[in-house]
Amino acid sequence: MTAKKSVDEIYTSLFNRIMKNMFPPDSWLKEDQLAEEYNVSRTPVREVLRSLEQDGLVQIIPNRGARVLAFTADDLDLIFEIRRVLEVLALEYAAPSLSIQTLGEIRNAIAASRDREDCAVHAALDARLHQYLIESSGQRRLINMLKQLFHILQTFREIGFEEQEVRATTYEEHLELLDALIVRDSAAAKELLARHIKNSKHRILKSVLQGGV
Repeated sequence: MTAKKSVDEIYTSLFNRIMKNMFPPDSWLKEDQLAEEYNVSRTPVREVLRSLEQDGLVQIIPNRGARVLAFTADDLDLIFEIRRVLEVLALEYAAPSLSIQTLGEIRNAIAASRDREDCAVHAALDARLHQYLIESSGQRRLINMLKQLFHILQTFREIGFEEQEVRATTYEEHLELLDALIVRDSAAAKELLARHIKNSKHRILKSVLQGGV
């Protein structure tokens, strides 16, 4: 018998299957079928489907199930652009209160990862840096909006770190950004962050369009 899955595990599984077109647009996700597949009751499945609907990946239609919506490269492009604007705004709020000690610790952790090939390590450090900048803004609504965007982008970001060239480029961009923040050059940091997110978008879109996702 298949082991029971947590809500997070079911969400990640369905998210990845939708993104990899295993559930193509206009196909239907049925609560009872998914509950049987993941060896859970319908309650966690219902919760996952609601999360997928909030992320714009399915449309729940009462008594029918959840219809899978198309997710295109244009959608990904727009999400990155929204993220860029909001994250730069978050940095503007956060900059005065950022701890040089904490920035230095993050920088040291990233510097130590340079030759690591484990993409999960690089993805975790990337998340640590961006989450620190966002949460330091102290703006609850802004933080929540960015968390939702990161939730949608997480799978794409992890896939991006599978390439050594992406890891190396991101590594350099992170250090440059951190160095600007450590010396309190907020103007340069905002510019570097905007460029970093734009470059990340280009790298991910290239992977998507080449069939990497």
